[in-house]
Amino acid sequence: MRTLAVALILVLAGCGGSEDPPAATKTTVAPTKATTKPTVAPPEGTPAPEALTKFRCAKNAKGLWNTSGYLANRTKAKVTFQVTVYVGAAAGGEEKAKTRQVPHVAAGGSSQFVINNLPALDDGGTCHVQVLAQD
Repeated sequence: MRTLAVALILVLAGCGGSEDPPAATKTTVAPTKATTKPTVAPPEGTPAPEALTKFRCAKNAKGLWNTSGYLANRTKAKVTFQVTVYVGAAAGGEEKAKTRQVPHVAAGGSSQFVINNLPALDDGGTCHVQVLAQD
């Protein structure tokens, strides 16, 4: 009986999992560089918010957003202005805006602009405008 008990202990000790666990394999993933391509060329020019006066942006009776205003050239040379208007929340994504060039505003002069049918979300939002002076 004693040999049977010793044999049983040896068998249990052998099944007790005294072996080391298999070594974990290490996998490495090559890092990838995230690249983004702009869908539209970035605007060119010098910010000129002071040139904008009498700016209006509103939804008409048909539910379309329209905007208008005046651009004053306070320099001594003619300037082309670029006006971009966006209606909605400024979320920094790929929002749709509309841009209008106002060419050759005379030195010391001003010019009116109108941009109709602005793209906007169904719930509308706030009008955002950017004015750039280009040489």
